[in-house]
Amino acid sequence: MASTVWRGYISFGLISVPVRLYRAARAERVSFRRLYRQAPGDDNEPEAVTKITPSPPSRRAAEASPPPAMEPRRAEPALAPIQQAAVLKGTDEVVPAASVVKGYEYDKDRFVVIEPEELKSIAPKTSAAMEIEEFVPLVEIDPVYFETSYYATPEEAGEKAYALLYRAMQNTGLVALARFAMHSREHIVVLRPGRTGLLAHTMFYASEVRADEEYRADPSVVTAKELDLAQTLIHSLAGSFDPARYRDSYRERLESMLERKVKGQPVNIAPTPLRHGEVVDIADALRRSLADLKKPPATEKAAQKPARTKRTHGKS
Repeated sequence: MASTVWRGYISFGLISVPVRLYRAARAERVSFRRLYRQAPGDDNEPEAVTKITPSPPSRRAAEASPPPAMEPRRAEPALAPIQQAAVLKGTDEVVPAASVVKGYEYDKDRFVVIEPEELKSIAPKTSAAMEIEEFVPLVEIDPVYFETSYYATPEEAGEKAYALLYRAMQNTGLVALARFAMHSREHIVVLRPGRTGLLAHTMFYASEVRADEEYRADPSVVTAKELDLAQTLIHSLAGSFDPARYRDSYRERLESMLERKVKGQPVNIAPTPLRHGEVVDIADALRRSLADLKKPPATEKAAQKPARTKRTHGKS
């Protein structure tokens, strides 16, 4: 079983379903390790390795430096970018880039070196052709196979042929499956007509989709009454898809926080409340959820409530 990437609850009306998320698909790569390769004839400690040791200050610099003040002035800490260095595992010895090679661990702590020329000889070259192999109905492709989405735009010389392919796929209701190479990797891609042009979706291979790890639900435990209530609730919440309704709220909060920090303004840190699921009777929770949907909002209630007439003495 793959590792859990998220754990929480799916809220469905007043029902909370505790769930875990696992990756359904992952691009498979042969992993390599960065290794230090000693030159022939080197001893256990190679000369090329540089030890990280702080250099002591010179005598002249020590004499020239002023004595520390009794009340040092507080200043902002100096910040500067850093870069990574290759260090021998378990030591503080920096290895020069020329001595770092790429290797494959075929057994515990046993490696074979892969030379750059060897990888280049078998790597697929980025192809200039995306050859369509077949057309299939889009509904037959499970979205779990989709990896990355792209817009496909034509060059000036191919606008008519582009429009022809776009219109033909619109009329037939079929999408194209093609094969091509990009970024030293072979891809299967789905070409489909969008609202105004063609879109391309690279796909995971069948070997990358963990179909055997999909959970198998048991519908026999659900009663007919519960199913009817759940379907009624689903229809009550149904609507048209509007992607503008869904925004990356974390990025918006992060950008706002960064803007405040750049301006030197304080940042308030508020704890995020955790929501816990509650074990309830499913049928009762569905009925209450439907009842809540039928209740008018508070403002609507106020508008519907008749205004009271002010009583006065004498004739009305």
